Amino acid sequence: MKIHRNPACRFFLTSMTVAALSTALCAQMPAAKVAPPAAPPATPPATPAVGQQGYDPTQSRATRIEERNDSLRGLLWEVKSKDGNIAYLFGTIHVGKPSFYPLPRPVQVAWLASSKIVVEADITDQSEGKEIAKIVDYPKGETIERHISPQLLTRLKAQLEKRKIPYANVSGMRPVILGGMLPILEYVQLGYDMNSGLDLALVKRAQQEKKPLLQLESSLAQIKLLTSMPSALQESFLDNALTIIEQGRSADQITGIVNAWQLGDAKLMLELTDEASRSQKDADKFNQLLLWGRHPAMMEKIEAYLASGETHFIAVGSLHLIGPRGLVNLLSQKGYSVRQL
Repeated sequence: MKIHRNPACRFFLTSMTVAALSTALCAQMPAAKVAPPAAPPATPPATPAVGQQGYDPTQSRATRIEERNDSLRGLLWEVKSKDGNIAYLFGTIHVGKPSFYPLPRPVQVAWLASSKIVVEADITDQSEGKEIAKIVDYPKGETIERHISPQLLTRLKAQLEKRKIPYANVSGMRPVILGGMLPILEYVQLGYDMNSGLDLALVKRAQQEKKPLLQLESSLAQIKLLTSMPSALQESFLDNALTIIEQGRSADQITGIVNAWQLGDAKLMLELTDEASRSQKDADKFNQLLLWGRHPAMMEKIEAYLASGETHFIAVGSLHLIGPRGLVNLLSQKGYSVRQL
């Protein structure tokens, strides 16, 4: 399988919340014809049997996955304290298809064993929507052309024109927001749907089952983190996103990530994302800002959940869990018993 570089995909899949970005996309890019997020059906559709038409993942490594259908598990870890308290860490990806459901059996068992559900951010919470809308754009009258190079602006306009999105509709948006939203259109064309995304499905299920729902962060805090980036970093972020779109590599990248997630193959996902970072502009800065720098606050909350005596099911973007600086390794280093299920 070819491994391509796509930090915009990294952002979309594993880092920030998608709801605020998609809301802004729908509000400010009407020509894109992207439906706003909606609740998934009360009962997620069953996964088609192996070999039936519509079975997901898409193409790459599909044979290997079909051969190992019984071992499909997602990225799930059990964390146990010295007192015997348990939490489950479930790595999510922020896109989905109806064929993702029902989730693998180990995930279902962990869910049923948990009394409280924790998500990265409750993407159905609209209470911060107005504040988010205020910061995705520059102040009135200010446009993106004052903040990016003429060459980058030309490339941006070319991609907008291909998608029949009037530049005037997005000219006031910050580069980092456009860099996060443009790949959404790529994934929609590949058949992925935010309405079937794991984050939304888990939140809705918790609400339907009346399980207490907690957040590691908030949508507003995540968007503030993005929009407070220095101008040069925002320009790099948009540049990286446009590069992968121009090279036509989105399909390969998303397929590789989805396959690694469905196999529960943390090593493969780490290989894909490490390779993706190597030649990108400011990759280390983005990793520190969007991933590793957020882990101390996440760890504090996770340890509090473990000390509570109640079992928590904690769903967080997969890249927060894997690798030497991921939450799984950090918890192990602090003396917790951690095993992948």
